[in-house]
Amino acid sequence: MLARHVLRPLVGAARSAVGPCSGAGGRAALLEAPACCLLSRRWMRERPRPSKAREHVYSIDNPVTAKNWPPLEDIGDPMSPKRCRDIMHHLNVLEIERMRRLRPFPMPQFAPGDMVEVRYELSRSQQTFAVFQGFCTDVRNKWLNSGFTLKNTYDGVGVEQLVPRYSPRVLGVRVVHKLPQRPPKVDPRPSTRNYRFMYHNYVRGKYGKGKRLLWRWPMPQKPGIMSLEPRIRRELANIRRQYMMQRIEAKLPSYIFPGPYNITRRQTREIKAERYRRMLIYAWDERQEREGKKKRLREKTRWGTYKIDKEPTTSALSDLPTYHPLSGNLPK
Repeated sequence: MLARHVLRPLVGAARSAVGPCSGAGGRAALLEAPACCLLSRRWMRERPRPSKAREHVYSIDNPVTAKNWPPLEDIGDPMSPKRCRDIMHHLNVLEIERMRRLRPFPMPQFAPGDMVEVRYELSRSQQTFAVFQGFCTDVRNKWLNSGFTLKNTYDGVGVEQLVPRYSPRVLGVRVVHKLPQRPPKVDPRPSTRNYRFMYHNYVRGKYGKGKRLLWRWPMPQKPGIMSLEPRIRRELANIRRQYMMQRIEAKLPSYIFPGPYNITRRQTREIKAERYRRMLIYAWDERQEREGKKKRLREKTRWGTYKIDKEPTTSALSDLPTYHPLSGNLPK
């Protein structure tokens, strides 16, 4: 009720200021009227004109002035976690550049598995150094804290040494033996979609490469436990193809595949009857094939009379050599 009483004088003032709104002139004058005078919906506890008193109160608790106060030209960029991270990053970059300029040798490129020899300083005052040679087992790329791990055996004891990459005590790094480079994989997907691949179970999405989708291939799919369905579908297609080829070779009618029915689908009587009819057809085909196989086996292993399909053109006596004693004295 209070909002309605407040709005009535505002609307009356707007009408009196505009005058009789007759024709295009009255409508244009009404559009040019101030926004506070136009009829608009407003809540009961809302002010008709927003207050600007909080803009002159400079305190931390005031959200209007606290976001832009104190001014940046007086205090500079305010200290924040992001600015602290940027400062540390720039300091790391400067220190890395300084250590790279002071390094007396070019750092070679190597990977885990390569044999690397490191020459490092033991004592600067006594001018002593040592040489450590081992296989690289780990490469850490952590800006200023980068390093690599070398492992070797001395007198039957395994020794592992972590060498910092940006250290003034490292005098030289040399690659003794490098592993042969693997050819790049054309297909970045795993070699198989079997869910037992590399003995990793229930790892769907754990070993992925972020949110990159391989749209160059027909179906982007993460390797894991849920990729069993396409594998079963592929094996079913192979079995169907082999069975169809066998039926064609046996001169049997073409195989009718009913299709994989969904378990939750409500099967009607026609679907059940058609499936039962096809089951009977396939059972009859299998029974005929089994009967024919058993008949051929019985004919092969039957003991008794043997039948020769055609008369042989030569006999054992006619194939005798000339020096045989029976070659000229064949029985009549």
